[in-house]
Amino acid sequence: MKKSVLMIFLAGSVTLSSCRTEQPEYRVITGLEAMANVERLPYLFPPGTKKNRFISYDPSGGNGFGFFRSTFKRYVDDRGELVLFDAYGPGCLYRQQMNIWIDNGVGKKSETIRIKYYFDHDTVPGVDLPVKEFFRGDHDPVTEPFTMIDKNIRFGICYYPFPFREHLKVTLSDTLITRLLDSNHDDGCNWYQYDYLTYPQGTAVKTWAPGDSKYEATVRKQWNNCGADPKDTAGNEYREQRVALLPNAETVIFESGEKASVSSIDLGITPYSAETFYNTQIRIYWDDSDQPAVDMPVSYFFGGGGPKDGQLKNAMHSLLYGYDSTRLYCYWPMPFREKAKIVIYNKGSETITSLTSRVGYRPASVYDYPGDETAYFRAKLTKDSTEGVWTRKFEKPYVTAFEEEGHGHVVLINMWSGNFLEDGDEFTYIDNRRMPWIHGDGTEDDFNQGWAGFTYDKPLWGALKSGVKGAYRIHMNEPYIFYDHIDIRFEQTGGLYGMPAMLERRRPGTNDSICEAEFVVCYYKSASGRMLELSDSLDTGNPDSEKEHSCKIEGKLWSGELTQSYDSYDTQDDYYVTADDGVSFNKYCEFKTRIHPANDGVRLMARINRKDNGLQTGNIYVDGKKLPAPWHIVTYSGIPRQKSKSFDGWYDCEYEIPSKYTKGKDKITIRIEHLQSLKNELNSFYFWIYSYKIK
Repeated sequence: MKKSVLMIFLAGSVTLSSCRTEQPEYRVITGLEAMANVERLPYLFPPGTKKNRFISYDPSGGNGFGFFRSTFKRYVDDRGELVLFDAYGPGCLYRQQMNIWIDNGVGKKSETIRIKYYFDHDTVPGVDLPVKEFFRGDHDPVTEPFTMIDKNIRFGICYYPFPFREHLKVTLSDTLITRLLDSNHDDGCNWYQYDYLTYPQGTAVKTWAPGDSKYEATVRKQWNNCGADPKDTAGNEYREQRVALLPNAETVIFESGEKASVSSIDLGITPYSAETFYNTQIRIYWDDSDQPAVDMPVSYFFGGGGPKDGQLKNAMHSLLYGYDSTRLYCYWPMPFREKAKIVIYNKGSETITSLTSRVGYRPASVYDYPGDETAYFRAKLTKDSTEGVWTRKFEKPYVTAFEEEGHGHVVLINMWSGNFLEDGDEFTYIDNRRMPWIHGDGTEDDFNQGWAGFTYDKPLWGALKSGVKGAYRIHMNEPYIFYDHIDIRFEQTGGLYGMPAMLERRRPGTNDSICEAEFVVCYYKSASGRMLELSDSLDTGNPDSEKEHSCKIEGKLWSGELTQSYDSYDTQDDYYVTADDGVSFNKYCEFKTRIHPANDGVRLMARINRKDNGLQTGNIYVDGKKLPAPWHIVTYSGIPRQKSKSFDGWYDCEYEIPSKYTKGKDKITIRIEHLQSLKNELNSFYFWIYSYKIK
């Protein structure tokens, strides 16, 4: 019998919702409703929607992710609880990954640590449970298949979603936690990653409550039946054929000259051999483009990797794609406006005596995807390598997984590698930011595992061999949203632990001195191009720039120049070193800025320094109107140097201004008013003002 989640609501709790009177500007679906409606994956998000991550990572580039005080703790709140997650909404927390139960982790030291979720500024947690029981799935409704702890208690995963309208804070609480904080304890082996989406202010998001979703049963059924189409199949039509395919021959398995969407692709290949698996190509074309949106061997597209990986006789069955010796399938929804074509090409030397195909599609009369709101499905195979595994003097300190320009969202990363050490971090730069907006704490953790990773076959994640060999993670719920540009990298730290470690990471056919990686990334991309443009910038601390923008700073405490770096790589201590002048203040900073008159909202980006002031909150005013949500910055603060490395440095933070405050204007006045901070001050070195362009 499952225990029920402890839920306590105070009728007198004070929340920000009582002072919100504006009507929602956008309608989005979140939580279990979004997860159930897989067919909505091609829909573009409202401008200002973002993927975010709270994580215990080492920004200095070292491997200090697990330190209890240094990287695990964000801050300690006024209740004495250790804060892991603290975000203003509207938003939805979709994914939680945690490693605290082995070696010196706090979860091994105590069985009584509790995890608490405070919604919308309630003073009593809506969820208050032992952390191990929470991740193990002992309490309804947070149970399997949404949550689990690895059988050897190496890590825990939770995919049960928690939408929040105003605010969400997640903490850990225990007498042990208090003692460790008081004693400056800083043992390692404590990691977490929390991925969530935030939406434009005014978006109607209903805060989570247990038993409040009619979609929960649907999602459970989808996740418990991987290999079957998780979408509604009512009204689907199918094209089936069976042909022989000689070497260098091709066949069209689907072609349409009217608006529709491809909903499924099923293939069978006889003989099923290394020659046919790795040398049969799939090519998909949309509308008038003569460049295929998908062009790669079926082994990669359906999850099996390349010939060096040797996974022909293996199998994987995720929610949206997979393969075994009898079939290859995918269920990505793929809308097109006028025409489409899917081609299978035999690049190998062996005749395919029987290629069976069954392509499902939905005519627009059954499900009509609006062209201006949806994007095209694409998949890209990227192969990258870097020299220097043993010397650790890499020609570049990372391998590139994916790079693209325009507007869209990434929904899958699939990785295969050789001589790649899992301690390397994910560095994802979005929309030309100077620091990674999404930073990892070990590649195996980024693929939902830990401690090098193991064989798993879950609906949204898993691996054919380890955390970086055949590892996949479907970002269906919390995709990487980009409006201008995206660059996904994985840091290389090979050679750090010597020969025994690297022997386990070899790949047949790969030189031992080379780190080799291959990635398949699936994504949806708008046909309209980039959506974000730089409209103006202000260099605070520069008199000419301040004068140009009528900049006024009240309560100025400091001014001067700093030379610092952004988040660094393990083998490159000071990455992206920049000198900049700036100011700190404890009252407000106000300035005028240009914006594009045909805008759909504005993004305000600021370069700050995080040294000793990693928690900063300010009110935002646009043309004298106070916006509902504050600018809340939560990063590391007051962390001691680790040998030659420092946790101090530049940090780019952002605030999304909804279009109701900017629409039709070519200039606005922005005021940032100090509300709270560790040092009783805010600091600023540079502002960039971007406009979301109306298409």
